[in-house]
Amino acid sequence: MSFILVPNRGEDVQINGWNWRPTLELLRAEGVLNNEMFERMSAQGCGGEADADLAARMADVVESKLVKMKPGERMLADLGVTAKPKSGDIFAEDVYSATYDWLLRFKDFCRCSAGFRVM
Repeated sequence: MSFILVPNRGEDVQINGWNWRPTLELLRAEGVLNNEMFERMSAQGCGGEADADLAARMADVVESKLVKMKPGERMLADLGVTAKPKSGDIFAEDVYSATYDWLLRFKDFCRCSAGFRVM
């Protein structure tokens, strides 16, 4: 499953659920998303939206996580970080993990988007 993030300004970004869900877990754990917003952004077409202020706060949280990571690492669903390659097993614990590259891209998207919708 993939998600399309449609910005108020700029180009759409498409991301798979394997990267998106840990990203949302980070935002919820840091208090940027409440449970209702987490659920809305976790499903397509359920009204998940971020205004410009929320998008900026998301970027700040992701940036804080990135300073604790290195290129090539992944953030797991439990918010831990690993450099180990994915096991390839769709039932493994590491299947949901946000790559460093994705988090960097999402941070930049949030900074430039002026808010966005999840499609």
